[in-house]
Amino acid sequence: MREKTLTDFLRTALIPAHRVMYVWGGGWEGSGDFGRIGLNPKWESFYQGCGEDYDFKKHKFEKEKGLDCSGYVGWVMSNFLGGGKYVAPADSQAALFAELGLGEYIKNPSVFLAGDIVSGNGHVYIAVSECGDKSLILLHSSPPGVQLCAASAMGEKSEAAALVQKCTQKKYIDWHKKFGLCVRGGEYTKNVSSFRFFGAAAPDRDNLRRKPPEQILSVLFGDD
Repeated sequence: MREKTLTDFLRTALIPAHRVMYVWGGGWEGSGDFGRIGLNPKWESFYQGCGEDYDFKKHKFEKEKGLDCSGYVGWVMSNFLGGGKYVAPADSQAALFAELGLGEYIKNPSVFLAGDIVSGNGHVYIAVSECGDKSLILLHSSPPGVQLCAASAMGEKSEAAALVQKCTQKKYIDWHKKFGLCVRGGEYTKNVSSFRFFGAAAPDRDNLRRKPPEQILSVLFGDD
């Protein structure tokens, strides 16, 4: 069996991106997707029928139509590790993965590295890259759906926002036309904890943790 690397983890995390909507409760037990391997074809079908006016509040607990934040991260872990149920409340997911012996648990991290799973403030997401201005590129499921996103107190003026904008305009044309750029505030990196894979669990063969964000995105999308 081929070794699974940190790059594989992040490429797995990209599979549902910009094609699966945010649904409160999606991916949890009872949805039919708890520990699912592969995409539920109903997810993309539901996305195709959604427009820019999508209101997740009208679809709460319609579980087979999409994923919430912890359901998404649980799906990524299941599909990266080849099975298993890894869904838990968002605030505790980083600690859960550390308790399983897959990596270390870091309280109030001073830096976010590629592949870190970050929990806190009722949310959980996957870090892709921290930029030079300390803005962050991340993957998460947050209204309207699973998407690349920028987080920074600088908002759309951050380096992360510029890179996410460029990437989504090129790679996810339909989604970008519908929903535009995903930007969140600086609170995404405050009062949080992170999980970081041990090298044995997800070896960083492409040295993503040492690359600048532009190069990380090139590796993930096969542009390098």
